[in-house]
Amino acid sequence: MENSAAELAKKADIPAIMEIERTPGFEDVIGRWGQEQHVAEMAKEGSRYFVLREDGAVTAFAIVQNIDNPDQRVHLKRIAANSPGKGSGSRLLEGVLLWLFTETKANRFDLDLFVENERARRTYEKLGFEVEGRLRDYHRSVDGRLRDALIMSILRRDWVKRHRL
Repeated sequence: MENSAAELAKKADIPAIMEIERTPGFEDVIGRWGQEQHVAEMAKEGSRYFVLREDGAVTAFAIVQNIDNPDQRVHLKRIAANSPGKGSGSRLLEGVLLWLFTETKANRFDLDLFVENERARRTYEKLGFEVEGRLRDYHRSVDGRLRDALIMSILRRDWVKRHRL
């Protein structure tokens, strides 16, 4: 993935990923897994973990699932940066999109996010994702509430058009 801010993560990156997941306040916007679940997910043929490194340290990560889906639908399970609002997540996601649409046959890349997460929504829209709808009572938050989510996606043809390829 040359010329990209994203690089494939290694098993040794899992502790840094888990540390980012446990950033105070993130429990309401992203999930978190234990070491075993990350190891198992990273080992799946259809999953890839990406990281952004700054000065050698992992500052953001993304988990991409279903790369092996026969319908060419890929899902962004999770993305987070240790310092939100500074552009690390956007740079990482730009690299993931570049990799996905140049190195795989993926046609669709989708994600879901809580409806209240306006900052993330604006970021995804700037990168070309479109809101497709609302998923009612879709996720149970850490406090037990069922919360609505938005489904967003970007299609290969739209990404190619944005990048004039």
